[in-house]
Amino acid sequence: MKYLTVIRYAKSSWDHPGMADHDRPLNERGHKAALGVGKFLHTTYFGAGENPALLPKPDRMISSTAARALATAQHMREEFNLPTEQLLLESRLYLASPQQILDVVQGLDESWNHAFIFGHNPGMHEFAERILARAHVPKMPTCTTIIMALPVAYWALAEWGEAQMIGYIMPKTLERRFPDLYAGISRADGED
Repeated sequence: MKYLTVIRYAKSSWDHPGMADHDRPLNERGHKAALGVGKFLHTTYFGAGENPALLPKPDRMISSTAARALATAQHMREEFNLPTEQLLLESRLYLASPQQILDVVQGLDESWNHAFIFGHNPGMHEFAERILARAHVPKMPTCTTIIMALPVAYWALAEWGEAQMIGYIMPKTLERRFPDLYAGISRADGED
């Protein structure tokens, strides 16, 4: 069994006209969302504090080279107390198609049991829809996280329509469910 967590980058800034898309940073809400979602994942699934771990921590976090994806990954890496070398950059994830994402997954180091991938829509959403066996992902707003189990012993054997969804986490849901813990991580109008 392999575990894969896919994360769309957190909310980015459009405050710099003329800045290349690849270089756009996170905005204030994006930083809050990446930190909040990271904290939720660490506490709920990966055994932070006194909570038992439900899943193994990621062996590696692989990010698109875009500044907004990398910043999202860095916030989560820090929350998980992972060493810097466990965060890798992968240029093929920048605006990747679902097939390009699958190619990255199939090429992961076989010694890793759990990998996080940080990327972009629409490819990330389409990838999740295609790799999941039965679950439907209605949408994938910024910083949405999907945790899945792949019923394979080797990453190279990952194929469409086989994964099982373990978790579907959106900042908007966290803020609505736990307003005291996650205030300000989604849009007030709920249209994330």
